[in-house]
Amino acid sequence: MSALNVEGENLPPDSLLQDWESLRSGDINGLDGIYKRFSDELFQYGLGIVQHPDFIQDCIQDVFIDLWKYHKNLQKVEQVKFYLLRSLNHKIFREIKKRKKHKCEGEYWEVESSRLLAEEQKNASYHREEKLQRALAKAINDLPLRQKEVIHYLFFESISYEEASKLMGINLRSVYTLAWKAISTLKRSLFFLPFYLFL
Repeated sequence: MSALNVEGENLPPDSLLQDWESLRSGDINGLDGIYKRFSDELFQYGLGIVQHPDFIQDCIQDVFIDLWKYHKNLQKVEQVKFYLLRSLNHKIFREIKKRKKHKCEGEYWEVESSRLLAEEQKNASYHREEKLQRALAKAINDLPLRQKEVIHYLFFESISYEEASKLMGINLRSVYTLAWKAISTLKRSLFFLPFYLFL
């Protein structure tokens, strides 16, 4: 898939933004200009998701029909390319789900939609994992220094409580106390994390 310049066809950025503003104001020429610049690249992008040319063409047409239909509600954008790619991506996934529901394309759509849904779930899982790691790192970083130190030894260096006691120069009971306080604080900090991960 070839890369698409944000400006489209090596034209000045202002020209593309002018087409977008013309579209927003209800000028069909703005829509036509955007279509001519990006339709081929959108087609190649769509084929990278689903190898079904007619279906991709239909989705692209629907994207531009929606642009014209709802042009009064469009916002100013800095990157028209990104907006169009995202719109086409959403359109493809919605249409595949719809076709699967109505079973109108047979086994091909069953297999294709299963693959795409699995890909969506994989991406969602990756982002949740990322959020979890960031939230946990922040919660640990906010701990008092000695609690942070004991957590580091016990859970990141896999050092025993006894070894942590020697390294920190404190008795074993103090290590247990610091660890208990740190874990209690982390539990409170991350209590709402399961809800946050799905935002």
